[in-house]
Amino acid sequence: MAVTFSDLHTESGLKALNEFLSGKSYISGDQLTKDDIKVYAALLEKPSGNLYTNASQWYESVSLKLAASFPGKAVGVRIGGKAAPAEAVAIKEVAK
Repeated sequence: MAVTFSDLHTESGLKALNEFLSGKSYISGDQLTKDDIKVYAALLEKPSGNLYTNASQWYESVSLKLAASFPGKAVGVRIGGKAAPAEAVAIKEVAK
């Protein structure tokens, strides 16, 4: 059964992800899957460890596995686009 996460740029979206990950290592089982990568890519940044402990630990775990999968040296990229929704900016300020 597919799980749905929406509004991961909002406090309520991050709270739902955090609650879902309680007692779990990954989104769909005991190992990293495409589901984890999709959710990881949808996040604007690492969730605050103080507010979203489970989501923060999961994010760090996914980050480490991804980094190990791509050992080449990155030189950096910039991606342009529209500004984040005002609500996302407000969450970043609260998380500081």
